[in-house]
Amino acid sequence: MEYWVVYAPLIGLLGLVMAGVIYLYIRTLPVGTDVMKEISDMIHEGAMAFLKREYKVVSIFVVVVAVLLAIFIGLWTGVAFVVGAFCSALAGFFGMKAATRGNVRTAAAANVYGQDR
Repeated sequence: MEYWVVYAPLIGLLGLVMAGVIYLYIRTLPVGTDVMKEISDMIHEGAMAFLKREYKVVSIFVVVVAVLLAIFIGLWTGVAFVVGAFCSALAGFFGMKAATRGNVRTAAAANVYGQDR
C-alpha cells in the first residue's frame, strides 16, 4: 500500500487538470442575452468581493493557528497548515469563479432548450 503515497499527488494533479479542461469548455458555451450577462457579471463581482473579504478575515486566523502549531507541535506542522489553508482558499476561489460563470450558461441553455418543448 505504500505506492499510494506516490500516486496520490499524481491523481490529485490529474483531477486538477480535468477540472481545468471542463472549466475551459464551459467558458466556450453561450452566456445568453445581454441582460443575463449583465446580471451574471454583477453576481460574479459580488461573489468575488465576498471571497476577498472572507479571505482577509480567515488569513488572520490561519496565521495565529500556524504560529501556535509551530510553537507547540513543530515548524513543519505550522507550514503544512498554511499550505493546506492556501490550497483550500485556492479551491474556493476557482470554485466560485467556475460556479458564477457556469450558472449563467446553465440558465441560457435552459432558456434555449426550454423553448423547444
